[in-house]
Amino acid sequence: MNKQKGFTLIELIIVIIILGILAITAAPRFLDLSDDAEEATFRASAAAFRQGVEQVHQLWLIRGNNQAVLNFIEIDDPVVGGDLSVNSNGYPADTRGGSLTLNSLFDCLDVWRAVLETGSVTVEGDQSAEYTATFNGTNANGNGSCTYSLVSNNALTVDYDSENGQVDINF
Repeated sequence: MNKQKGFTLIELIIVIIILGILAITAAPRFLDLSDDAEEATFRASAAAFRQGVEQVHQLWLIRGNNQAVLNFIEIDDPVVGGDLSVNSNGYPADTRGGSLTLNSLFDCLDVWRAVLETGSVTVEGDQSAEYTATFNGTNANGNGSCTYSLVSNNALTVDYDSENGQVDINF
């Protein structure tokens, strides 16, 4: 007698149903990876900005400054707008000279561009770049703050306070 080997049609259907159920439960995890990648890129850029602000302040302390310094760090990049100046607390303030305080949208743009490598993470005052900058006003000492928002996801923001150098990363 010749015995046939193989699976029955019912067994094959059951296996296909089980694979379908597994695919339905696992697919959303893999399909949502683009959001995770966007957030990871945002966190890296924000951390680089925070580190850059801290490095400028550390250099100011090392040099023994106790006041605002015009053209504190020389920057050879026409996009940045000039050399980076720091305020009286030693934090990045502007690149256009003069006020030595962060007091306009242009200062927000200039600080971001000066602290980060130009072109690596773009910022503008509108939504034409990766980030948009917003000037939040100044305090009694004339030092202002900025918010940098990721254009593709406005819930991802970086807040910079030039009074104390605080960089808050919000996600």
